[in-house]
Amino acid sequence: MTPLDQYIQSQVGPMLQPGEQILHTSTMRRQPGLLVQMLLIGGLLLMLITKTYLVALTNRRLILILTKAGFWSGTPKPMNLGVEEHDVRAIKDVSTSGFANNRSMTFDLGNTKLKLRISPWFKSVSGTKDFFEQVPTLINSGQLATGQLGAPPQQYGAPPQQYGAPPQQYGAPPPQYGAPPQQYGAPPPYAAAPSLGPGTRVLVLAQDGQRYPGTVVHQQGAHYLCAMQNGQFWFPIGNVSPG
Repeated sequence: MTPLDQYIQSQVGPMLQPGEQILHTSTMRRQPGLLVQMLLIGGLLLMLITKTYLVALTNRRLILILTKAGFWSGTPKPMNLGVEEHDVRAIKDVSTSGFANNRSMTFDLGNTKLKLRISPWFKSVSGTKDFFEQVPTLINSGQLATGQLGAPPQQYGAPPQQYGAPPQQYGAPPPQYGAPPQQYGAPPPYAAAPSLGPGTRVLVLAQDGQRYPGTVVHQQGAHYLCAMQNGQFWFPIGNVSPG
């Protein structure tokens, strides 16, 4: 982006309404036609009657920022001396004329015509050539007047079904296979005759296959509650032997 591109963005950006977008930018002039320009031999007089603009076309407005041009170069300055706006829906047609680098664009506003001169070869605003070549077709096609550009796409119907969501759960959850073995903390409901009394020192076969010393605390059914080094635990009678 050129410095003038950045300046146009900085000026037009805060003016944009929700959903409004900048489509094209350019630099343009209000000045007499070619015949009058040729009669005005003195360049100073032509400069005095010329108005220079930084221009932005959005999907809603044609925005003209009045500025000044350099005396020798004619390059617009990054300066905002006033803003002129035109609703794009009011622009009926755009026609072009002129030749070489001295061209004109006429915007038909219905009850009046806005004629601005443009130099497509100048690159102080990088989009000037595209503005001249594309804006007439863009406006004359009616796309801007109907608001087709810049609007979000219309959403039809309900949102699509989301696949991969978990199925609806009916009834009780299925049994969990592969769950850890029952943790001994309470004896089963059936009884067995005691064989080792409380206080008996025993050796307990643990799940790791090793035997560890302990003391019988209580017997209920087919299990002993044994006091081990790290606490009290229930063990099947078959895993407990006198120690």
